[in-house]
Amino acid sequence: MDTRRTPKVLKDERMGHVDSSMSARYSHVTDAMRRDLMQGLTRLWEEALAQRRALSPGSPVAGLDRLLRASH
Repeated sequence: MDTRRTPKVLKDERMGHVDSSMSARYSHVTDAMRRDLMQGLTRLWEEALAQRRALSPGSPVAGLDRLLRASH
């Protein structure tokens, strides 16, 4: 999340941290923050699958094999 420049308040929420600092009292997670994070992480996941698929279109690991073949 750091490389995506995810706001601290959203990182804290996602990781289950409680921040009692002054900035936490005035910062709030928004639906737009959550959407942006989900879209960014989904993009990273899809890119990782594409890179893995470029190495080999299948896998002996059943779960990974299904993902590689389904998203092709």
